[in-house]
Amino acid sequence: MKHPTIELFEQRASLLDVQGSGQGLDDAIANLAAWMDLAEGRLTEDDWTVLGGIGALLFREGLRRRGQA
Repeated sequence: MKHPTIELFEQRASLLDVQGSGQGLDDAIANLAAWMDLAEGRLTEDDWTVLGGIGALLFREGLRRRGQA
């Protein structure tokens, strides 16, 4: 059985495909950064660590896809 949040990710990915969305990693990074800025006062140090790690993975993958890393 899949984790419910992973299932949500899969469903949202399918919806993006159906919609013909052109959003990519750069968009995800920008959205994450904007959301983190808005939620700054409500995020714990642990939250920042986890979300910063997610952002780092997205950023690194974006660089790899562009052949820069």
